[in-house]
Amino acid sequence: MNCYICKASTDHYFRKQFDRFGLGSVNYRRCKACGTVYAETLLQLPEERWREVSEAYHNSYRGSGENPDDPNWRVRLNQQAEILLKLAENGLLKTDRPWLDYGCGEGELASMLEERIERISCYDRYWKCDGYLQESELIPGHYSLLISTSTMEHLRSRSNMDAINGLISEDGSLALHTLVRGEIPCDPAWFYLLPVHTIFYTNRGMAQLFTQWGFRSSIYAVDARLWIWYRKPLITAVKQWPELLSLPGLHATEGFMAYWP
Repeated sequence: MNCYICKASTDHYFRKQFDRFGLGSVNYRRCKACGTVYAETLLQLPEERWREVSEAYHNSYRGSGENPDDPNWRVRLNQQAEILLKLAENGLLKTDRPWLDYGCGEGELASMLEERIERISCYDRYWKCDGYLQESELIPGHYSLLISTSTMEHLRSRSNMDAINGLISEDGSLALHTLVRGEIPCDPAWFYLLPVHTIFYTNRGMAQLFTQWGFRSSIYAVDARLWIWYRKPLITAVKQWPELLSLPGLHATEGFMAYWP
């Protein structure tokens, strides 16, 4: 297979045995150029089978308030809500168009935001609740902020990836949480290898995707593990709140903020 991001060829990287959900041995491949790693076996599953695995995995903990594979998720969501509201209140995130929580799961983050953000919608391909948008109701180029937390690692095609960017307005922003690091370890015991994680991003790969999608500058909130991508140069993006650049735990740069080594 070729890399979804840079289109370079991939090599076999390692295999991991999954006893849950009947997956068995999963093959992982690594891009020769940007280092992005793909769970090839999971990407090749028929859509119906993938949906079964995804729903079985997420239903194993949903409703409990806990996720044994991500014990800090609720603390992180609170921190993500806090930084998004702070950026909006200081003019660094537009609210003239609706916000969209894409891949929202049970909608906890949107619930934290909706008391102070007048228009925020939820969408999840595999988790349906009353009030969520259907896929046919998503409007291309319509949303001033698209929130994608713990979603990018579950995607299964380049078109799935581009669908996210296609929903953001011309001057809109992307709030992104996923694991990104300098290199993906060649280690079947690595904690992030879950039965529903299909793509593992490197700084090099994410920087290319950032550029391909037309973004210019970015902020990273360390405690929230959240990037904000802007289509404007940094000096323009932060002009209404220049003090942002001196706040502890926030890092900003032109291009993609490659924070994690």
